[in-house]
Amino acid sequence: MKRIQMACLITVAASLLCFGSMFEINVFAADQNPCSEDIAKFCKDVKPVRRAIMKCLELHESQLSDVCREYEAKMERTRVESREAGMHQMRFRQACKDDMAKFCKEPASAQGEPLKCLKAHENELSVPCNESIKAMQGDKEKTN
Repeated sequence: MKRIQMACLITVAASLLCFGSMFEINVFAADQNPCSEDIAKFCKDVKPVRRAIMKCLELHESQLSDVCREYEAKMERTRVESREAGMHQMRFRQACKDDMAKFCKEPASAQGEPLKCLKAHENELSVPCNESIKAMQGDKEKTN
């Protein structure tokens, strides 16, 4: 049971780290960031750390270029979606941990394996676990 929980925890942590690194703003890659000119203009004296740059851009929001403002809005949506996905994963893990211990005793060898195992036992799962799985599937359908 502890191996399953550890495997799920590692999978969730790795997923969150991947999401975080995929959607970070690289303030040093001027040619890759639509806000690089605005950062150079308004935030040149700010430490080149993500939070400081973000705060600086927020302070100058009304002065930002349209391209940067659109990029920031898109990135914020992405960050929110990423946080929501992480929260769903944590709720799923909590709601299904007893069911996983009962039905999926083998450690998950690949991402998605716990879900496949639980789906094979969907008629035997607890109500919270079933609801969590349905919620995750509903969210995937919304994004597709």
